[in-house]
Amino acid sequence: MRCYPSVEGLVWFKENNPGHRFEAGLAAALARLAPYDVIVPIAVDRARNWLLTDDQGRTLTHPDVRHQPTRRIVVRALAQLQCTLLGRLNVADHPGIIELAPSTAGDRVRAVVEEWASLQPGHPLRAEPDMLKRVQVAAEVLDRRTASLSDIVPLDLELNDVYPANIFADRSTGVLRPRFFDFGNAIWGHPFVSLHGFLDSVAEWTRAPLSRTDHAELLDVYLAVWRDHLDADPRVLRRNLAATEALVGVHRLVSWLRLVPYADPIELRTRAEIPRQYLATVAELAG
Repeated sequence: MRCYPSVEGLVWFKENNPGHRFEAGLAAALARLAPYDVIVPIAVDRARNWLLTDDQGRTLTHPDVRHQPTRRIVVRALAQLQCTLLGRLNVADHPGIIELAPSTAGDRVRAVVEEWASLQPGHPLRAEPDMLKRVQVAAEVLDRRTASLSDIVPLDLELNDVYPANIFADRSTGVLRPRFFDFGNAIWGHPFVSLHGFLDSVAEWTRAPLSRTDHAELLDVYLAVWRDHLDADPRVLRRNLAATEALVGVHRLVSWLRLVPYADPIELRTRAEIPRQYLATVAELAG
């Protein structure tokens, strides 16, 4: 992404990696459905994977992320955006988005293990045998945890990168209104995983886990929006939310792996640590 001055102010230009070739078109679709909650492009070229938008100002800051009332606003806005989008996008309109049903997460992880185990020695993605064994165990954990998920929330857009630096802090009305952007990591999966990713990023930015009270409050804020939208049993929603936490590392991993075919050898060596770290995150499920 690059910033350029124009006669009407600063603009942002983004050319996507071919592995994320769907982002420009997806951003345009989201802008039509939820123009007050996401960036609204000035221009989109789906064939070239280009996106142009006005500068949106500042993103969330570290003080914002440490501020529980601000976190509540973000979590509520995320749930409202997801409920607005639910059932209104067609995954077939955005070629390149990976579909990952929770029940298939274990098998997807096993496929990664099989592929990485066959890599030649010295390959940047080759993992130690002990790590791969732990990931195999983690795949079984995923099987068990996702088996309890109900179908009350269907597969839909999982933003997969709700990170403070990907959230513009629109205060033009005097009240914070988050605007989400950077949809290149999105997958078609369980929407609840997006919340867990954001909460992980809060812990990363503050360098401390959320307190039990703050964490519980944010879950309540998020689920209240979904409960009202679906008129669903809050106990079922809460169980689903708990079960989807295990999917964060899997979603991040598969998103990064779709970039690997387009990486040259230097790029692969310098960036391989990222998918390796996500694989390690998955392995943590093994205990």
